[in-house]
Amino acid sequence: MIIVEPEYMTLSYQLEYQGLPDDRQFPETYPLTWQIGIRAEVSQDDEDDGDEHTIGSAVVYTVPDAGLIDLFNTLDAVDQELASFGEVLGIMRPDLLEEAGMKDFGGDLLILSSLEIGPDYRGQRLGHHVLRAMLATIGRNAGLIALRAAPLLEDDGPDEGTPEHETAKADLRSYWESFGFIPILKGAFGDYLVYFTPSDADTDMDFSL
Repeated sequence: MIIVEPEYMTLSYQLEYQGLPDDRQFPETYPLTWQIGIRAEVSQDDEDDGDEHTIGSAVVYTVPDAGLIDLFNTLDAVDQELASFGEVLGIMRPDLLEEAGMKDFGGDLLILSSLEIGPDYRGQRLGHHVLRAMLATIGRNAGLIALRAAPLLEDDGPDEGTPEHETAKADLRSYWESFGFIPILKGAFGDYLVYFTPSDADTDMDFSL
């Protein structure tokens, strides 16, 4: 494992968007898609200036005023992945948006589509630090964060539905539950978790974990 000090990580956010978000006229473009590169300066010893390492990447969607729009129809216009989040939060569990205060006061929904840390850097909870950084930047107006604990299917990885894949999903759920996420449904939809952002949260990055 290559040790990474979280305070030396750099996140590069890329967003391309034309015009203003409009959930009625252009629902297929309404969620803001952020491509995030994760780098860090890594030193071998105290006297080493360090080298820049690419340690991971992420894809995040922010959905403005998610509690004040037709969430399912908006996300269904984008793709199947976001449609599934729209079904869970807009139809099956709309109470979660209400509990987050988003039905009355608005606020963004942040969907963590993927967050991958390279194998050489895992085991340090860097994903937790990355998510905190997102909340302190593009997620400052987020009232609720949602993710699906489903490992990426890779050519050399276990097939979906196999015991190995189920174990990987359980590990991923446990990882995000340790951040504070809670599972919201059982059965086929049991992989979805949400995190309520504290209303009085300190947006400074916390590297305590």
